Amino acid sequence: MDAEERAALRRRLHARRDAIADLWRRAIARTAFSSADPAAVAGALARLADDAGELLAAEALIPERAQDLGAALVALGYAAPEALRGTLQTLGRELPAALPADQLAALQPRLLALLREVAVGFCAAQRDTILAEQEAERRGQLAERRRVEVARRASEAQLRAVVGNLPVALLALDRGGIVTVAAGRGLAALGLTREESVGRPVADLLAAAPALAKDAARALTGADTATVATLGEVVVEVRHAPLRDESGAIVGAIGVALDITARRQAEERLRAVVDHAPIVLFALDRHGTFTLSAGQGLAALRRRPGETPVGHSIFEVYRDAPAVLDHARRALVGEAFTARTVVADATYETHYLPLRAADGTVTGVLGVGTDITAQARAERALRRREARLSATEETLLPLLERADLPTYRQVGAPLGLDQDRVRDLVRSIAGKLEVDARREVVVATLRDQGLL
Repeated sequence: MDAEERAALRRRLHARRDAIADLWRRAIARTAFSSADPAAVAGALARLADDAGELLAAEALIPERAQDLGAALVALGYAAPEALRGTLQTLGRELPAALPADQLAALQPRLLALLREVAVGFCAAQRDTILAEQEAERRGQLAERRRVEVARRASEAQLRAVVGNLPVALLALDRGGIVTVAAGRGLAALGLTREESVGRPVADLLAAAPALAKDAARALTGADTATVATLGEVVVEVRHAPLRDESGAIVGAIGVALDITARRQAEERLRAVVDHAPIVLFALDRHGTFTLSAGQGLAALRRRPGETPVGHSIFEVYRDAPAVLDHARRALVGEAFTARTVVADATYETHYLPLRAADGTVTGVLGVGTDITAQARAERALRRREARLSATEETLLPLLERADLPTYRQVGAPLGLDQDRVRDLVRSIAGKLEVDARREVVVATLRDQGLL
């Protein structure tokens, strides 16, 4: 082609550039999502189509400029292989459209070379884009790895600082029972240091405490253990547990020792105070079984010296005291209250407090009873004097106050009184005493026995 023919081709392609760009856009539109404005994309494709026409009509093809066309397409976001295919098909069909046969034959080598260089530029840009994305991802991963490593080291340092200052001893063992970690201020309570502990068999370290060494060995077989041991003047609570891998296989064990010397001493001081106080301090679990029973006031309740109800049910221990059992049932369903009770000729004023879990469920009962026998006797004597009870009523009153008498017959029989006479006397006593039947032991007992 001479200069005049190339100029004519250039003008014709420039006139068709918008139509070519529109066909080009349709061919690649579904191959990618571009965040660019559609009008901007159409304008960019029109300029690329114009550049392609210039390259095709030029005296000599400049490969680098043709490659720039392919790279520009990738820069627009159309980097999928389908976009390249649509580009080559559209340009290969539309650039030489309606040319005479002789011009088409002359341009065919140039057109093929142009399309080849567009493909080269496209593939090179696509490769560079992929490499850049991979590099960015690699750098991001390295940055994240460094961040995680820094955070891990900081966390480990913080953990070491925390554990190192806790009043506990932490020992980690491998599968063979060799200590791999030793930390915590509590090591001193065991007579150990970190330096002399790591790398040694736990059995050697705990030779002076064979029960603890046995617990460590049991943990390596899968058992969880808890033991309180006295080492010289130090009391420690030690818990051992197995360490497992993701498959559940035992790979070691961990032991945590807590120095409870101060707590034990405080408990002993509290127990000494409670044991010498004229009270009864008791605790029940949710089934009514005694878990604690202390206080000097127990002396009046024990059937034999040294007898303790701990481990026994209150419903068995006080089966002959219906009022006590009624109070226990009320407290175990969640009622907090104070009540007077007569047990074994002693009168107690007892505060019942339900114990609850975090969800509000009753887990037991705490009770504090004060022996007010002398006070109750004085109150009854005062009331009797004020009420001016008859001799028969004076004789009948102590019997009525016995909470363990189930029927009126047992009340009246010692005095030779029939049912009607007992009822008349009971009403007379209650009227003369003029007390609140909900609070007063005597009247409550009378009502319980069906005498009022």
